[in-house]
Amino acid sequence: MLQTDLDRKIFMAQSFLDSTILNERTIAFPIEANSVNSPEEVQAKLENIKLGIKHVTHFLYAMVFELSIKIIWEIEHGKEPQHRHNILHLYKQLSQASQQKISDMYDDQVSNMEKLISECNGRRNEGGEIVNLNLDLQSLEDALEVNEQIVKNFKYDAQLNGKSSVLCSIMWDGDTMWILPRLIADAITFPKALLKYAISLQC
Repeated sequence: MLQTDLDRKIFMAQSFLDSTILNERTIAFPIEANSVNSPEEVQAKLENIKLGIKHVTHFLYAMVFELSIKIIWEIEHGKEPQHRHNILHLYKQLSQASQQKISDMYDDQVSNMEKLISECNGRRNEGGEIVNLNLDLQSLEDALEVNEQIVKNFKYDAQLNGKSSVLCSIMWDGDTMWILPRLIADAITFPKALLKYAISLQC
């Protein structure tokens, strides 16, 4: 089934993506209150689960992003890339056509995210507060560079590096983080589109 390195990369990238989608569909696991768990403790556990889901999806999308760039590089060069996380370096070695396609796709997703932010501003959130997001989204080059730090360090430090982006289903501003509804995330999350493009190059 998985006969080549490329087959394995595509399989794992798709598996990571499928896992993020399952995570995004999970609101919370049921936790029953009992004599040990007060309502406050139950709520705290639910919040921790939600936070964990956000962090796992952020990391898995970073893996999909990295593998997608490596898949495209391997298809174009006919060999496996070096085992490194510096995908900005690999991106710069892609053909001009692929770089332009990826850049255009990324800019489209950023534009969609900016429209979403604009539509949200001025409305009330679930808590009744007026939404006023002023997020500075990172460039493609910044995203490629920051992704290396996510893959290498996020599983240890859980720090959101760089500016908010379209690389995952969350937005952030400093220590504040929002998870996007699944249907919205499907339309603007860049690694989903990038993996689809990478797989299409096999034909």
